[in-house]
Amino acid sequence: MSFSSERITHTVTPVNQYLLSAETPYLNLTYTSRTNSTDTPVHSGDTLAGDHLTLKAEWSSSYVNASRLEVDAPAIPAVLAIEDNLTTLELDTRALGNNATCTITSTAWLSNGSVLSFEYTNVYIGNYFVPKVIVLTPNGNESWISVHNITWIGSDQNVDDTLLYDVLYSSNSGASFESLVSSTNKTWFEWDCTNLINTDTYLIEVRVRDGIYFSSDRSDGMFTAGTIITPTTTSPTTPTTTPTGLEPRIIAFIAILLISSGVMALVVYYAARKWF
Repeated sequence: MSFSSERITHTVTPVNQYLLSAETPYLNLTYTSRTNSTDTPVHSGDTLAGDHLTLKAEWSSSYVNASRLEVDAPAIPAVLAIEDNLTTLELDTRALGNNATCTITSTAWLSNGSVLSFEYTNVYIGNYFVPKVIVLTPNGNESWISVHNITWIGSDQNVDDTLLYDVLYSSNSGASFESLVSSTNKTWFEWDCTNLINTDTYLIEVRVRDGIYFSSDRSDGMFTAGTIITPTTTSPTTPTTTPTGLEPRIIAFIAILLISSGVMALVVYYAARKWF
């Protein structure tokens, strides 16, 4: 069995035309995947999904000398094809390299020199799935002041994919994040919180990628971490003084001075009237 992007040369009549015979060829186009081994029929407009989604084109007639199965994904762009002197062909569409809407064409060359072709349009083929990650710890309300393990779980329906993780933390409720480790394939990270500023607004984010797609997850709630206590600053205040009351002797002196001034003024007044 060989893979080819070129057609084998045959002497054929126009596509979809064949000489009548006692046995009319019939095409059965199905697919399977790693998680679904049951042959499932394919129709135009279908959405097919599965890891290593494999198409199978099976011609029923013994008059078929050779056949070809082709998948065209113009949006990628990519074309997969297999051609051989067999009535049944299988094609693993994961080799497309991405998910796409495709046209599937199956062609049979008959022993009487005619050709028969079937085309399936607008068939979405999805081999690739978005990986998932879930943060386990810390997940909210913890108090970490020393060395602790950040833990998470990752999954991907594409079992052959290698998952890589980036771990980040935020000390300001998620307004910004700083990296702790990048491109690790572990599902834990030992984090020393000792030299962090103590606050209750920390969050952890873990990002997962499989080479094509990515996703992320964060702690469900904020937690406390760090041992460094920042001093509380207050605005300087200007001391105020309350004036003390006057001593009684000073008050008496002022009163006497005022009375004396008044008496002197009266004496001067009457003296002036007497002499002038």
